[in-house]
Order: sequence, then structure tokens, then C-alpha cells
Amino acid sequence: MKKLSDFANNIISEQRGRPRKNPQVQDDEFKGKKVDTFDGDKKTKEPVDDEAIDDIDLNSEENTESMEDLIDKFDAEEDFFIIGKAGWGKTSIIQKLAKKYNREVKVVYLDKAAKEDLGGIPIPVKGKDGAEQEMAMPAWAVEMKKNPKTNYLLFFDEMNQADPGIMNALMPIVLEHKICDIKFKNFFVGAAGNFESENDAVSELSGPLKSRFKPLIVWETGTAKSWKSSFNHLHKKWDNELGKSFVKAIEENVELFDNPREIDHKILQFYFNIKKGEGLSRLNTNKIYRRLQGLAKEDLSRHQDAQMKQLAETIYNELKSNPSNNKGKGGGRSAKKDINMVNPDIIAAIKEGMKKGYYLDRASGTKYGVSRENINVIIDEEEVNAEMLERIINKLEADGIEFKYEKNKQWKDAGYVDPDED
Repeated sequence: MKKLSDFANNIISEQRGRPRKNPQVQDDEFKGKKVDTFDGDKKTKEPVDDEAIDDIDLNSEENTESMEDLIDKFDAEEDFFIIGKAGWGKTSIIQKLAKKYNREVKVVYLDKAAKEDLGGIPIPVKGKDGAEQEMAMPAWAVEMKKNPKTNYLLFFDEMNQADPGIMNALMPIVLEHKICDIKFKNFFVGAAGNFESENDAVSELSGPLKSRFKPLIVWETGTAKSWKSSFNHLHKKWDNELGKSFVKAIEENVELFDNPREIDHKILQFYFNIKKGEGLSRLNTNKIYRRLQGLAKEDLSRHQDAQMKQLAETIYNELKSNPSNNKGKGGGRSAKKDINMVNPDIIAAIKEGMKKGYYLDRASGTKYGVSRENINVIIDEEEVNAEMLERIINKLEADGIEFKYEKNKQWKDAGYVDPDED
């Protein structure tokens, strides 16, 4: 039987993904990466991922129809437009998919842009026959022009909040992929917008733009499947910090709230900050109820308001019964110290086994199958006991690392070697 300690130093990184059109799946962490954005005449830096959704699995049978439609657009390198409710991670999804397909993202916020931010600014130049003028490109376009071998996704956010002048300036970019009358071959266009019912500034896309983006993608939100996907991510992010039962209590009452982003940022993050600060002693059920009420859907029924009060009491009890933001014996600090004492090669090997569904013995070239069901079999118990293994897995899952296979049958079907029989 192979042990992790036997092969931890032989780990290699490799790309994975289904056989689609040139998707480059990066193994490095996406969280915290920056992309260039353009806000009016000021170029800024902004996090690409608001963490409203879990990482995307191109092969998942749990993907919604709208997700599959979007993946198909990336496969075909075809311009697309997503319309959907705010707070459901549309922009996060775009950024994550662009990363998987090895495309750099340029984001232009059309609700804040002027025509010059798209079509350029006229500047005088001296020609042979006297004064002429040409258009100075916006900075994001200049960078794309300077890097013709880099593939980009040019992403226009809040597109249906653009005024008619902006819509006209978009035409050559979207329809012909031309900027300042120069044809580009290294980008395709993505765009997103919200429903008119959510924002008075929303207007209909012009006919040519709508035609270019057909079929439009109406993003699936509020369904059982979309909430489940969101909470898969929220459990990984918060179970270690707040406790699984805390997050589960919110999950069981999702019908009271509008979107996962507010749950993540304004409930889970808020109470985590309260716990690690000095505010826990000042909390009471009524304060929690008022906060939840302020985040709830409008026009709650009497029954739903009673649910809200019960949820506030549950949250209060959870916070009071588990005041420290730690997990396992000895508290958070000693648990963290224990994990840090584990050989980092072994932690890296566990991570690779979870992500790929196998570990590679470089010396022999053998791939030994790994699933949640058997990962304990390949652990050297002198190095990592069962409790520590669980802590390591919980930490990796909180960081967004998933098991590729839950059951041994899955890696057996893929043709990998059983480490327990080697």
C-alpha cells in the first residue's frame, strides 16, 4: 500500500478539464486575483470575484441550463449577454470561466462610461496636407492592441443601463470587434445586465446589439438548484469559522432572502466579524432579528416574520454556544498550529489527490485513485492521524478545493490503481 509520505515529493501540477475548445484550466488559486477595469476616465483595480458562487465544474451534472448555455458560448468564443437578478454572482461566473479558458478580462462599466471611453478621444496630428485628427484609444484597448497574442474577454457590465449614445459607440466594438476603426482578433465580447424591475435606469438593448448576442442568457436564480449551488460554496467558506449548524440554519430559511451575496457579506461575514471582535457580549436576539429583517425580502407574511424571529433566536444560541471562531480539540489556535506542523508536502499531496482524483508516483508513473471514501487509506498515520486529516480536508474545502471523486467506483471507472492493493 502506498503512503503519502512515499510520493509527496513527486507531486506534479497539470491542467485538467473536459475536452472543450482550448479551455486552459489553471491549478493556481483564483481568489484575490486582480483585473483591469475602466471607470469613466479612471483606470482602477478591482477584485474579480465577489465569492457569491462556488468554483465552476465544466463537467458537473448539477450545472443549470443557463450555466451550460454560457459554457457553450465560451467554447464557441461567441459574444454573449447575461440578464439576471443582482447578487447571484453573474460577474463572478464570468471571471471564473474566463480564468478556466485562459482569457484575461477587461471590464468596462457602461453605467459610468462616456462615449469617449469606448470610441476614443480625437487628437490633432500634422499630416502632409495640413492638420488632421485621429482617435486616441482608451487605455484598456491600447493594452489589448499591444498584446495581440493574449486572448481577452472584453466584458461590458451594466450594459442595459447605458444611454443611447453609449449604445451607438458600442456598435463597432460588438458587431465588428473594431475599436477606433482598428480590427481586433484577440477578444470576444461578454456583457451583463439586470432586470428592469430591479432598476429604473435599465433600458432595452438596441436591435442590432440584441441580435448579436442571441440567444440571450436569462440567468437562473431563486431556484432550489441555484440556492444549493450557492450554499455548497457558503458551507465550504464558513462552516469552519461559524459552524455547519449556523450556516445550515440560514440555508433552511433561504425563502426569506433575495440573494446569496447578501447572505454571505451581510449575515455570515458580519457575524464572523462580531465573533472575532468585541461585539458578541452586546448581541441579543432582538438585535439579530432587526438586522435580518432589514435584509429580508419585502412584504413578508406573518408566518415568514415568525420564521425570521425564530432564525434570529437560532443564530443567537449558536453564537453564544460556540463563541470562539475555531474548531476541533484545543481551540482554533492550537488546531491551526497543529496543521501548520504537518509536512507541507503531505498537505500538498492531499490537495492534489482531492482535485485530480489520483496521486502520481513519478518514479513508476502509476496513478493511484483517490476519493473521499478512501483518502484515509493513503495517509501515513504516523504523520497525519484521522482527526488531523479531517482538519486538513476541512481547511482545503474552505479554500475552494473539492474532491473530484466522492466514491472509489468513480476513480476505478477512470482506470486508476487501487492504493490499498498495490
